[in-house]
Amino acid sequence: METHQHRTDALVVGSGYAGSIAALRLAEAGVATIVLERGRRWQVGADGDTFATQHRPDGRASWLSPKSPLTDQTLDIYPGVLESLEGEGLTMIAAAGVGGASLLSNGTMVEPSPELFRRAFGDFLDQQEMHDVWYPQARELIGCSPIPKDVLDSDFYRSSRDFMDQLERAGIPYDLVDLAVDWDAIREEMAGRRTASHIAGLNVFGVNSGAQRSMDVTVLARAEATGHVEVRPLSVVTGIRPQGDGHLVSYDELDERGTLVARHEVHTTHLVLAAGTLGTTRLLLRAKAAGHLPGLDASVGTRVGNSEVITARTGMAPNNPAEGGPCSVIVKDWQDNPHAPVTLLNFPWVDAPSHEGWITTIGASPTEPLGSFRYDAGKDDVVLNWPVEDPRAVRATHAVQHTLDRLNAATPGSRTAFNRIGTTGGNVVGGVPLGLATAADGSVRGARNLYVVDSSLLHGSSGAVPPALTISAVAARVASLLVASVTGA
Repeated sequence: METHQHRTDALVVGSGYAGSIAALRLAEAGVATIVLERGRRWQVGADGDTFATQHRPDGRASWLSPKSPLTDQTLDIYPGVLESLEGEGLTMIAAAGVGGASLLSNGTMVEPSPELFRRAFGDFLDQQEMHDVWYPQARELIGCSPIPKDVLDSDFYRSSRDFMDQLERAGIPYDLVDLAVDWDAIREEMAGRRTASHIAGLNVFGVNSGAQRSMDVTVLARAEATGHVEVRPLSVVTGIRPQGDGHLVSYDELDERGTLVARHEVHTTHLVLAAGTLGTTRLLLRAKAAGHLPGLDASVGTRVGNSEVITARTGMAPNNPAEGGPCSVIVKDWQDNPHAPVTLLNFPWVDAPSHEGWITTIGASPTEPLGSFRYDAGKDDVVLNWPVEDPRAVRATHAVQHTLDRLNAATPGSRTAFNRIGTTGGNVVGGVPLGLATAADGSVRGARNLYVVDSSLLHGSSGAVPPALTISAVAARVASLLVASVTGA
């Protein structure tokens, strides 16, 4: 098969939060940029059937695999929205599609407290600078806001209101959380003028109503509108290697069914990796194993973390537990928990019994960056190790249980159905730690004109809160520095 040759000033691998922000900043500086995205461009249509749902999973839910950790059904092979990597102690989930992880789930945007931020990043990032400059910039780029009162007061969000009442009785601090959703679109869902998606808790595989403020229709669309950015979907990067003053990037072009149709090579002066914790670490460790990047720092593949804890409580009065997404209430039990700070976000449980009150949460608590990737030559892929039984990881479940116990004590009849540290993780971060594997501008040590801007830069933690806003804020900061390097400004 013939290999097609291309050239560009800058190339971004990945189109999620970090890749879209990097592409926009490069475009605004007038830099000709190609964005390679392995997944499809998912354009939400009026028929409300762009994505699979939890009720009817199909190949659209899984990246080129008949299996998904989020369903026990056998799926058709298709370039769907989620890849799963079965590791040692943890199955990791990674997004695929133009817009990346912003297409899916809840779009929850949270800045950690100063103490939790410093606990996660140490001296590698200045908390005050991030708070004053980069978190606000990320919020402005994404466009996020808390649930409006009229939406919260609707019957769809009864479980959220019940949760708030319980938290007040238990004396546990909470807030309404910023969400990257279009509330007018959610109002149209409520009125029946759009497909019920968020209000029915059907967002794990994508949001069929178009209510999600995903990067493909916001930040990346702005970048494309400049005329300096070309997005190439269904382009799977297979290798990177230095060449001349930059890098040669090999990628496979797929069709809409995931079949290989062409091979390509792009020479780029500046290569920006934004393929996420799994994708970016995979490319770097593969290149190191092939002898193309022998000078990579030994920290590449290390300081990986998973602090996700899934819980459910039941025994309450019926409260529409299957409705009312995305997450609207954030618990900040950061001061009074004797085990560790705990963050909880309520979310709908689509399989909850309709006659019984459930409140399900996804939470986080600080853990050490205990995980690591290694390259497996036989698989030509990375293997993730997560010591799920390590006391430092298990501590998170004890911390969360303490918060749940306080809630149960204040809510007659309620009990904990389950509380477990996630063995399927969608918020895994780390692998190319900022300040160790890279310099402050994300430039990779031991390589020239190679940058990382994504979740792999985090040191195994986003400060005990969901990582999307922190990933975006770090990307905004790093992108500003790399653009200055690219343009010589």
